[in-house]
Amino acid sequence: MTSEYRCPFDDLLILDFEATCEKDNYDFPPEIVQFSVCVLNTREKIIREDLSFNKFVRPIINPKLTDFCAELTGIDQDSIDKADTFPEVFNQFSAWLEEHNFQAKRYAFVCDSRQDMWRFAQYQFLLNKQPLPTIFRQWVNLGRYYEEDLRKAQVQDTWGPSFIEKMSGFYNIQFEGHAHNAMDECAFLAKVTKRVLDNGNLVTINESLKCIAGPRNVPFNIDPEWKTSFVSSCKVFEAMLPLVSTRTKRYFPDDFYGKCLYCFLPECTGVEHKQYPEYVYEQLKEPSVFAITAGLMRE
Repeated sequence: MTSEYRCPFDDLLILDFEATCEKDNYDFPPEIVQFSVCVLNTREKIIREDLSFNKFVRPIINPKLTDFCAELTGIDQDSIDKADTFPEVFNQFSAWLEEHNFQAKRYAFVCDSRQDMWRFAQYQFLLNKQPLPTIFRQWVNLGRYYEEDLRKAQVQDTWGPSFIEKMSGFYNIQFEGHAHNAMDECAFLAKVTKRVLDNGNLVTINESLKCIAGPRNVPFNIDPEWKTSFVSSCKVFEAMLPLVSTRTKRYFPDDFYGKCLYCFLPECTGVEHKQYPEYVYEQLKEPSVFAITAGLMRE
């Protein structure tokens, strides 16, 4: 264990979103219904038990949760009905960051995978017809650290399908609470992040969003059953969404923060698609609700 954490940020904000969903249908337009963050201070090497952000969010497109979503997340309809909409909750979060003096470039978000930023946050702001905020353009993908630790340990992954189950088994850290409750998952992921830091690993930005990526120039054959397959749907969404998530091997906050690491242009906001996937839409057997709802398809 090192005397100081190997991390260029003063604070790591562990973030998790929960979103609307429908069983066996990945073409469902996800709207964020829970927005949670807890804090790991890297200078004091502590998880801030006294400081967190946790809000339910009222969806607009599908205001009534499906039975599947309610059971999966443990969120009841009454809590959703009383909640503010996403723009209001995001403004509350921005005020929370300012209230607690979180300085841009001095903190980084930590997520268990790319899904929270690349899919949920990007899609939510497309629904709102707003550019993706600078703070959501880069993050620490904790799943990458788990995969590397697994490789170093030379053991097989046998702990379960989700990253939460995998990391719980590998790091021997018990998950407490309700699976797919954003705040409970944040609390768990904070413990895993601290373990990774305690083990002497450098924890920094390892994924970011950019407008153009080489693989998106190569057309592929759409799986006819993509709507019911998580893996196949993600491949489709990689082409549909304006910004693509990419691994970031070297990250310098002063130079890279909030910028598209392809074009570095301030007008690259994620609202316009610079690699429009016409071949994807031509192959679909029926229109994509995911794409149509967010205005991703051209008229």
